[in-house]
Amino acid sequence: MQDSNREVAYVLLRVTLGLVFLFYGLGKLHYGLDAFVLGLTTRFTNTLLPTVLVVPFGYILPFAELVTGILLILGAFNRLALLSAGLLLAALTTGAVIEPSPGTVADNIGFALVVFLLLWTAERNHYSLDHLIKR
Repeated sequence: MQDSNREVAYVLLRVTLGLVFLFYGLGKLHYGLDAFVLGLTTRFTNTLLPTVLVVPFGYILPFAELVTGILLILGAFNRLALLSAGLLLAALTTGAVIEPSPGTVADNIGFALVVFLLLWTAERNHYSLDHLIKR
């Protein structure tokens, strides 16, 4: 594959992952932040996760998803954005295991593999704000 094809493939994958995070965050805010947190708290009521951890996580999560998504779409602070995506996925996967929700665990592992691939091939991140700034 030509170098330019790899760079295009990279940006398409990065932007797609960014859109996933962006719209997951927007969806939670559209649903209503308090309603989302209440639903999350209810889902984890009889699990190992204490409410004292679930509530602040619920309030932070949509904004973390929004920021991560925007950074990925723009290609800004790419390594930090991918680290954020990976950490969010680790936390969300932990919750899905505890809940339990095997389908969500499987989906999150797929997203985590995308994060891994993007980090592994980060030298292909040419169509990005990071690349423009370095020039």
